[in-house]
Amino acid sequence: MKNKTDVLIIGGGIAGVSTLYHLTKMGWSDVMLTEKLELTSGSTWHAAGNLPHFSNSYNVMKLQQYSIALYDRLKKETGQVDHHMTGAVRLAHTQDRMDEFERVAAMSDLAGLDLEIIDNDRLKELYPYLDTTGLVGGLWDPADGHIDPTSVTNAMAAAAREAGATIVRNNPVSAIEQQPDGRWKVTTEKGVIDAAVIVNAAGFRCNEVAAMVGHQLPVCSMEHQFVVTDNVPELEARDDMIPMLRDPDVSYYLRQEGKGLILGPYEKGGIPWAVDGVPKEFGQELLQPDLDRIEEIMCTAMEQIPMIGNAGIKTVVNGPITYTPDGHPLIGPVHGYDNYFVCTGFNFGIVQGGGAGHFMAQWIVDGHPELDLFELDPRRFGDYANHEYTVAKGTEVYANEYQLGFPNEYAMRPAKRGQKKSPIYERQAEQNAVFGAYFGWERPSWFAPQGQEANEQHSFRRSNWFEPVAAECLNVKDHVGLLDLTPFTKFEISGAGAHAWLESISPNRIPKEAGGIALAHPLTRDGGVAWEFSITKLDDGSYYMMAPAVGELLEEDWLRSRLPADGSVTLTNITADYGCLVLAGPDARKVLAQLTDSDLSNAGFPWFTGQEIEVAGAPVRALRMNFVGELGWELHHPIEYQVELYDALMEASRAYNIGNFGLRAMDSMRLEKGYPMWGHDLTHEFTLLEANMGFFAKFDKGDFEGKDALLAQKEKGITQKLITLELDSTDVDACVGMEPVYCDGEVVGQVSSGGYGFRCQKSLALAYVNSDKLDADLTVKVLGTQYPASRVKGVAYDPKGELLRSDS
Repeated sequence: MKNKTDVLIIGGGIAGVSTLYHLTKMGWSDVMLTEKLELTSGSTWHAAGNLPHFSNSYNVMKLQQYSIALYDRLKKETGQVDHHMTGAVRLAHTQDRMDEFERVAAMSDLAGLDLEIIDNDRLKELYPYLDTTGLVGGLWDPADGHIDPTSVTNAMAAAAREAGATIVRNNPVSAIEQQPDGRWKVTTEKGVIDAAVIVNAAGFRCNEVAAMVGHQLPVCSMEHQFVVTDNVPELEARDDMIPMLRDPDVSYYLRQEGKGLILGPYEKGGIPWAVDGVPKEFGQELLQPDLDRIEEIMCTAMEQIPMIGNAGIKTVVNGPITYTPDGHPLIGPVHGYDNYFVCTGFNFGIVQGGGAGHFMAQWIVDGHPELDLFELDPRRFGDYANHEYTVAKGTEVYANEYQLGFPNEYAMRPAKRGQKKSPIYERQAEQNAVFGAYFGWERPSWFAPQGQEANEQHSFRRSNWFEPVAAECLNVKDHVGLLDLTPFTKFEISGAGAHAWLESISPNRIPKEAGGIALAHPLTRDGGVAWEFSITKLDDGSYYMMAPAVGELLEEDWLRSRLPADGSVTLTNITADYGCLVLAGPDARKVLAQLTDSDLSNAGFPWFTGQEIEVAGAPVRALRMNFVGELGWELHHPIEYQVELYDALMEASRAYNIGNFGLRAMDSMRLEKGYPMWGHDLTHEFTLLEANMGFFAKFDKGDFEGKDALLAQKEKGITQKLITLELDSTDVDACVGMEPVYCDGEVVGQVSSGGYGFRCQKSLALAYVNSDKLDADLTVKVLGTQYPASRVKGVAYDPKGELLRSDS
């Protein structure tokens, strides 16, 4: 066995082998994989092998699309991959489900797929054994199907070996230690391996590997059963295979296996497996079946497809499948470690394994994948996602495997809520806040009227939140509102080298004078937006940085990996130490003036500057800026002062009709101002120039990451640009993102975010559109209808920015 390698992958399931294969495809041959038993002996070997394109996430759809195309190519190249492209139908019992299908079908246009909305007649034509009673339609994917997981895994393994990779089987890992030079010492049964990079792809044993490194991953395992039937006469009479069928409202999938069927339900009350650790001796084996758990779903399936009831049960497969708290895998770097990645936590591992290995290899070789996959990045979870939390949320995800993909729905699921709360949480609850959980924080999405239940009725259309959010926005416009941004990530940066270092990571100039503020967007090497922050210079010469809440671990890793080795810069994460309340609206100055002796006039406190002042006895870093486009201040304060400060602001504002407002209102108002949001409108897939944010890049300053790429693009010209569109819509808005933009029937762009602007009374969307189509006659497809869309020149609300700078 070789004992030194550039990359060591731990785990020989489909994700680990795919990573090895794709590293060789990118030109890396000194790569190695070690497997405890035989290849595919974890969850891969017993998986049903279904291959859907369908996903409510565009990135996951693209990942699955890559896998399916790869498997088809490997079948043609090797002749050894058992891949059946049968097509698949999905059934809809409700209009909400049809709305979901319409959204996903439109998104598939962007991906270059051919998903088709179909009626019951077409359903019956495609699947003649189906009783369509109670159905309102369906979705057809002609390129769906299934594959034998072992055959495709072995095909990738053979190709990787041929390209120079090493695979060592029956070689469990017993210890992992990072050396002072950053390399890894990995002790295995057959010897010690020295690796520059390690990848944890150990499936349901991933936390055993993680424990050796010194951390814990938010991954648990759930029992999943499917029934394999004897031969079915109707199928024996056919020469071809019938399409796969999924009924998400009943919660099962059905596909042909030989001349029989596989029926796989996702039942409520799923059973977590090995919550105290995977038995050491557990290998390529199955769990005890329990048909009682899935009987009700099976009976409903037999009513819909009577031929199931005529088939005897050949076998029941019950095996462990990994789950994360949100149902998406973990692909990317681990917080706090260098040269350590994970590629695990797949509950749809076969259809995602090929693409996961592709993007994992790009992470290692290029520093980031071609798609912005933060929604799959393991750093999307913080310390709150402990073992108890993970099991509870994983069980919840399993029970909701086919849950409608409504906006905001996942954030409002009930399991393990209340992990992190602002001190004013109880005050917000008393004001009838409808909370969502984001990076563990309970954050008000909107405030229900008193006397109305504080619950959101989920929909792809405007719902019970629409009128209350309108009231929140209009109150900010006409009076004054208060928003809690305590969860935002906060850092203090100090030291003799702080200013020079910040200049090196920021395209924008960093303020030199106390009170100066800058908005900055760190870039990738190719000019894409990695993340964003605001930075304020404090009176003592240090800097106060605020960045998106959900990106806290990514942002901290990004910063720490670039700190000077000479110790001239100190970075401190103070997220938990400081709160932030935003006071915004035309009466904001009048309210704040009652609580401070500081001069709040334009002359005394200009727009886009900061001061350290006292407000109601609390020391406050007051920043005259906000994300909603009104006169206002962000009031950053030591967290222990928050309740006192909140109460004082509310009391001082009563004469001015103050009201709380939540994230939905903030999102509506920032769209009206054309403010792009990181993770939606700003990703590393688009450059700062394409995002129409070139004014934040100062090319006459010193070097910064991504500068050369931006200069090259500036010289060549951009081919797409972020613009604001006004939609002529009815009761729907482009509120989810990734809706396609068309011109003369051709896709010419994509919506990155959207919603309704209550102050300007317009349905709005931010969209990346081809540069030669910016002023063309455009349409945006929302829930199956193409709505006319026109470009908004400038911004939709207060285009001159007079309200932000108001002196009244």
